[in-house]
Amino acid sequence: MIGEQFRRMAKLALLLAPLVITACGSKKNLVKENNTGNNTVNVTNTGNTTTPARDKADNATYLAKVLDNAPTQNAMVASIDFNLKSGKKDITVDGKLSMKRGEVVRIQLTPMGLMEVGRMEFTKDSVLIMDRIHKQYLKSSYDQVSFLKNNGIDFNALQALFWNQLFLPGQETLGENQLNAFEVDGTNITYHNGKMDYQWKMDDGMEHLVSALATYTGTNSGKSLLGWEYSDFKTFGGKPFPASQLITLDTHAKGSQKVINVGLTLKNMKTDGNWDTVTKVSSKYKPVKLEDVINQILKIQ
Repeated sequence: MIGEQFRRMAKLALLLAPLVITACGSKKNLVKENNTGNNTVNVTNTGNTTTPARDKADNATYLAKVLDNAPTQNAMVASIDFNLKSGKKDITVDGKLSMKRGEVVRIQLTPMGLMEVGRMEFTKDSVLIMDRIHKQYLKSSYDQVSFLKNNGIDFNALQALFWNQLFLPGQETLGENQLNAFEVDGTNITYHNGKMDYQWKMDDGMEHLVSALATYTGTNSGKSLLGWEYSDFKTFGGKPFPASQLITLDTHAKGSQKVINVGLTLKNMKTDGNWDTVTKVSSKYKPVKLEDVINQILKIQ
């Protein structure tokens, strides 16, 4: 029974592959729905929605404060509860989140804390998903994925989402001289880029992100949405950091809808940077294609 649970958990290591490859987009308004039928997660926008309008100078000051309140630590290591909901599936497994700014975001899955069965690693140049039980992996550079390349979703954007920060597509860093690219309405910050719309919701008075949303609207009514909800803020490196992150992927194409929810609950957050940032894949591991990844996902019980 334990062996079967480990095999089931190993398949989870592949779940972020289609999330990264087919979505990483979002919508202009975060909508939270308590719909247990399709597991769509409602993103709760906290704060005062009647915040008085600010002029352009005030908006610049507001955005500068948002940047100043963002996390500044260069590294983080935390234990996590990794929860996956998709259709009728609802699975939780122990794990670990490790991040080094500008280098890597890594999620390791360790059921019952006994052994690592899966790893998801985002670096500046590639996405790596490993199934350690079946000794197989999927690795791709960002520029090989047309959706990500064309819409400015790269390592920098993904890193910013994990770190609870604003970002501009294609930009490695975000400075005060780039803040005029954003539109501000109360506690809502928006940015439009081609077929992509981005929206961030700030906590009124605290000026830190409580949600992020990016929506890609394609042809033939195709749409993909990536929502990121932040809550349970705790002090980390002197700044508020969300110990709970809820990621929602919602895709619409050819009349069908697919929803995947991934929840991360962070525990024992530490500023530990004493670990290797690059995973070397053993020659014993077999590369797999995206189609194989999808087949593994469909077999999860």
